[in-house]
Amino acid sequence: MLYKKYRPKFFKEVVGQEIIIKILKNYLKQPKPPHGYLFAGERGTGKTTVARIYARALNCLNLKNLEPCDECKVCKLFNENKFLDIIEIDAASHRKIENIRNLQEHIGFKPLQGKYKVFIIDEAHSLTEEASNALLKTLEEPPSHTIFILATTEPERILPTIRSRLQRLDFRRINLPLIVKKLKYILDNEKIDYEEGALNLIAEESGGSLRDAETLLEKLIFSLNENEKLTEDLVFKYLGSISQNKILEFLSLISDRQIEKSLSFLAEIYHQGFDLHLFVKFLIKTIREIILIKLNENYLKHLQIEKQPEIIEKIKNLSNKFTLEDLKRLSNIFLEVEFNLKKEPPSPLFLLELALIEYFIVK
Repeated sequence: MLYKKYRPKFFKEVVGQEIIIKILKNYLKQPKPPHGYLFAGERGTGKTTVARIYARALNCLNLKNLEPCDECKVCKLFNENKFLDIIEIDAASHRKIENIRNLQEHIGFKPLQGKYKVFIIDEAHSLTEEASNALLKTLEEPPSHTIFILATTEPERILPTIRSRLQRLDFRRINLPLIVKKLKYILDNEKIDYEEGALNLIAEESGGSLRDAETLLEKLIFSLNENEKLTEDLVFKYLGSISQNKILEFLSLISDRQIEKSLSFLAEIYHQGFDLHLFVKFLIKTIREIILIKLNENYLKHLQIEKQPEIIEKIKNLSNKFTLEDLKRLSNIFLEVEFNLKKEPPSPLFLLELALIEYFIVK
């Protein structure tokens, strides 16, 4: 799998978590690093990956610039999956008190191959209350050779008494340019030709999760014929959505108050098999961008990082054609449509048609 093949092995390869890496490297300089950590953040932002790198660095016999050397006995054992002093536990499937008691039995034993026994507990919020209380007792007075790293997407579900005993590090969502940069690196390495717009779409769809972006990229690669280029159109077809150019065309018809053409547009994308829920989702996102430009032109600088110049120019033009009140009404109407589409109505197209009629007829 691509995300496993290109998973970082060193701190310098981690994407978008510079502050956290700096903090961890400073901990490595200490005679005795903290015994417990809470890695919190959305999925696919690097929590478990960074935990593994840190665990390896803690045990490395010859750190180079605070990075694992990749040459010592510990690093070689780690690379061969034979290093026994890093124990990973999936709390989603090992969430009961018996599982924590089994863990406690191992804690008393000294490391077999390295300096520290590192326990990485993924999805730590899944532990039962009894298991959490048992873990708390261990965290209160852990052996000096033991280090705990708890990773979670829901830190608020972890007992406050546990959180208070851990060094909390919050992993942020990875921004679009950094995700695109990593996708380019993968495709260049795999010798696959691509359109940059296609990578922007993958990055946007991932919602700040690099792992999700890499997983989606892999699926798209498998859909390519030999020597075929990864294009925007291919990504849109795979996602079942339509391009932002088409969404902007739809909004342009609305701004010109062309109700018949607007209704025909909806009928056309429906009969072509596009996912109407995704269409509405991207439509609302585009309306938001138009509102933000209308309120603050500096927002354009943000869009320039993510979008092509021709797209930005169309968004600017639409911001001049709509009033702020029109955009507010339009967003409220389609937010309601999105909510109703989640209920799987018998006629999704009719919901959108009614929304358009409401916008044009009701003032």
